[in-house]
Parts: sequence; structure tokens; C-alpha cells
Amino acid sequence: MQIPGQEKSFIFPVFVMGLFCVTILAGLVGTILPSLNFLPVIGHTKVSLSVWRDFFSYPGIQASFFVTIFSGITASFGVVSFAFFFISVSYGNTLWKFFEKILSPVLSIPHAAFAVGFGFLIAPSGWLIRMVSPSLTGFTTPPDWMILNDPAGISLTIALMIKEFPFLIMVTMGALGQLDIKETLLVGRALGYTKEQIWLKILIPRLYPHLRLSIFAVIAYSLCVVDIAILLGPSAPPSLAVLILKWFNDPDVGFKLLAAAGALFLFFIVLLSILCVYLIEGSAGFFLRPFIINGKRSSFLAWFKPVIFFMGMCIIHFTFISSVILVIWSLTWQWRFPDFLPATWTLNFWAKGMVASFDPVMTTVFTGVAAALLGLLLTIGCLEHDVNSRKNKTKNHTRYLQYFLYLPLLVPQITFMAGIQLLLVIMKMDGYWITLMLSHLLFVLPYMFIALSATYLAFDGRVTDQAILLGRSYTRVLFRIKLPMLLKPILFSFAIGFSVSVAQYIPTMLVGAGRFSTITTEVVNIASGSDRRIMAVYALIQQCLPMAMYAMAIILPKILYYNRKGMQV
Repeated sequence: MQIPGQEKSFIFPVFVMGLFCVTILAGLVGTILPSLNFLPVIGHTKVSLSVWRDFFSYPGIQASFFVTIFSGITASFGVVSFAFFFISVSYGNTLWKFFEKILSPVLSIPHAAFAVGFGFLIAPSGWLIRMVSPSLTGFTTPPDWMILNDPAGISLTIALMIKEFPFLIMVTMGALGQLDIKETLLVGRALGYTKEQIWLKILIPRLYPHLRLSIFAVIAYSLCVVDIAILLGPSAPPSLAVLILKWFNDPDVGFKLLAAAGALFLFFIVLLSILCVYLIEGSAGFFLRPFIINGKRSSFLAWFKPVIFFMGMCIIHFTFISSVILVIWSLTWQWRFPDFLPATWTLNFWAKGMVASFDPVMTTVFTGVAAALLGLLLTIGCLEHDVNSRKNKTKNHTRYLQYFLYLPLLVPQITFMAGIQLLLVIMKMDGYWITLMLSHLLFVLPYMFIALSATYLAFDGRVTDQAILLGRSYTRVLFRIKLPMLLKPILFSFAIGFSVSVAQYIPTMLVGAGRFSTITTEVVNIASGSDRRIMAVYALIQQCLPMAMYAMAIILPKILYYNRKGMQV
């Protein structure tokens, strides 16, 4: 029997599915029509394929295509393979537990801030070269090496692997709760198999279906990334996504047709890549069957344990040192090569940066908080409907929700956001804060749902059932008992949503119509300059915003707990 107040919870998943479906479809339509030379607002009303001919004949388009494919596919394959190997050899040990503790702060680092710090680290005049110069290298001036912005996109590929690895581990940690890990390991050990072999033969095949959509999202992001590609990728010509964004922002409106064709072509690349992975899945069972049933108890991973541990530690250290180098550069007045540390220090650039970045920071905070609050409301509503449907055995709309939530992560941002921008221009709704916030919500909501769903669905419903039996209303029980008990994961979900909003670049550039500057757009714009000190200040400000929200998520529940405990005493 349904309790009054539960029957209307279906509104939340239906609304979210409708919002995501309509938005993505509208964005795709807004991209497809201009790619066919149909954009009446600039006088193109005759449908033709001339735009596609211009696109494929554009100078340097083949090089852009190569960089996109190489960096995207290599990074995706590398991070997925390494994630599976890392889980197989480290699950349950000290390194795994350490990863669990630092995962949230690592994920809170925006992509642009990490890319700036990573660039300062690996540049020819970066900290890595300074550490060994001139004693080991003999360099007294920076070497003429093409490390940053290299034509093949190698530095971009490495940065993508480092930044996407924590995300895949976070999703894996949530999925591991759906497997009988301890029981499977005990049975496998009893049969003489090593831990690594048990993972490779039994647990990884069972884990993969739970990670499939996340892996597809990693592929889509790696192929379509813009902010990191601008900072670390090649520039002449750039990757395809960066080139498309350049066309969209070109003063010549005719380039918008070319950009629409490029965005649609990028969408086809992503679809083809995902389709290839899906086909590989189908054949993997046939080709891997001899390996699974060969009865060998030992695994080749045992020989590579030190290498896997070393690579895992490198990811942690590169992420940490990238933040440290930002702090050093932000306090630098004079730092000549090959000195290991600056000769003189100053706070002048912080003073200037704090004043100059005030408006972008306020826009970032207000947009991020609003998007995260709305995302939290929708997430809790959808999950509450899921809980009520399972309890009352009624139709569960939330089980279809994940397919819609992953749409913004699987469809390239530049593809449908460009279409949305064109539609907003036609409807004269571009450049409004509310549309900017809603565009951020499209990417905030999926991550918040992923972060909160496992904990929320594991809540013991007998607690709320008992309160309802004592005569309390469903709404009162929800807000006075259940949500306060889930305060910590809810706040962490809010912090994740806020950090995702802070990191958004394409939605701000396109939907904001140049009227709104966030700290992320400022970081990317300033990166085209030559003053590393200003770049470091802005990157650190961007990095501190999500970290402050994560700190609130940790501290606030403790404060409330101690206050409640004091009141009881």
C-alpha cells in the first residue's frame, strides 16, 4: 500500500528523462540543419552538402583528425586497461585504501587547473628538468624540445590518462558493492588461484557490465576534450574539438556552418568508437575463453606488480606536484632557469588576481551552487521514487533513468551544445544566466546521481517505516529523519556537482554568449599569455573552489553531530 506523498514521486524521473531527451535532440537538430547549409538567420536556406565539402577540404583537417583519434583512443584504452590491472593487484591493500581516502580531493581538481600545473611540470623549462639540471643534463638554458603542444598530442594523451583514472576508480568503487568480492576471492584462493588471476578470470568480466557506460563516457570525453586540449594539445592545427570551437567563435558567421559539420563529424567519430568497443565486447568472450578455462593458477600480472604500483604512485604524485608547482609560481617574483626554487618571492600577483577574478569567481559560485542544488533536488526525487517503487512493487521509472543521464556524457559536448546555442540565438534566449545554469545542470546531474545512488539505495528503510507507523507523515519522516541521516553522502554529492559545474568550459563559452566569464574560462583564456605567475594564481583559485566545498562536506556533518550531542547532554 502506498503511503500518501509517495505516489507523485514519479514526476522526478519523468521530468529528468524528458529534459535530457528533449535537450539533446534539440541540440542535435540545431547542429544537423546548419551542417546541411540550412541556417535562415544568416541567409542560408538551400539544403546542400557544400558545407561538408568545405569541411573535408579545410587546410590541416587531416592532422586535426589524427591528433583527435590518437589522443582520444590511446588515452581511453590506456586508462581502462591500467584501471583493471590496478584493481587486480591492489584491491584491499594499503595503496587501495590510500586511494579511497584521497579520491575526493583528487577528483575535485578541475581539468584546466591540472593542465596548467602539469604543463608547468613537464615543459622544457619546467620543474622536472630543473630537478636534474645542470648537474645531470648540463642544461643552463631550457632545451629546445617540443614537449608541450607537441604535434602528435602525446602530452595531451598522458594528461587525459592521469585525469580520467581517478574518475574510473570512483565509478569502480561504487560498482564493487554489487559483487561478492570476499566470497569469490576466498573460493578462488581455496582452489589455488592467485588474487590477480581471480580478478582477471572472474571478477573483471562481472565488473565490466557495471562500468560499460562509464567507459563509453571516458571515450567520448577523451575524443572531445577542449580545455585540456587548448592548454596541452597542438595548436597548428589543433585537435578537432578545439578547431570546431574556434569556428563557432569566429566573427565570420559563415564559419558556424563549418563548425556544425565538424561537430556532427566528431559525433560520428564517437559513435563509431563506441560501436567498435561494443563489437569487441561481443568477440572478447570467444577469444578470452581459452584463457579463462585453461586452469592456470598464476598470473602474468605478478611480474608487473612493481610497475603497476609505480604507475599508480606516479599518478598521485603528478597530480599532487602539479598543485605544488602552481603554488610556487603564484608566489614567484623572479625564477631563472635552472634554479630549483625562485630567487625572490612576492604576493603581488595574488593581490592583483583576487581583485581581477572577483566577478568570474562570483559567477562561478552562484552558477555552481544553483546547479548543484537543483541537481540535488532532482537526484533525491529520482532515488526516492526508486525506493518507493521497489517497496510498493509499482512501475519504476528510475531504472531507465541512467540511459538518459549518460546522454550528455556520451554525446560530445560541442555537438549538442553548439546546436542548443544556435536555437537559443534564434529564440533570443542566449546569454541569460538561467540558460547558463541549466546547461551546467545537464552535466552536474549525472555525476551527482552516480555519487549518491549507491548509498541512498542502501539505506535501511525499516527506520522510516517505523517512524511512519508511529503516525508521522511521509514528508516529515523524509526531511526530519532520512535526509539528516544521509547528510554526509548528500553533501559529498553536492560537492561533486559543484566541482563539475566549476569545470564546465564549452557550455559557458557557447550558451553564455560571451556575457558571462567563469574562473574556468578565465584560466583557459589567460593560458594563451606568457606570464606563468598570473596563470598559476587563476588556476589555484579555480582549484580552491571545489576543495572548499569538499571541506564543507566533511566538516559540516561533524559540527552538526557535536551540536546535537551537546544538546542531548
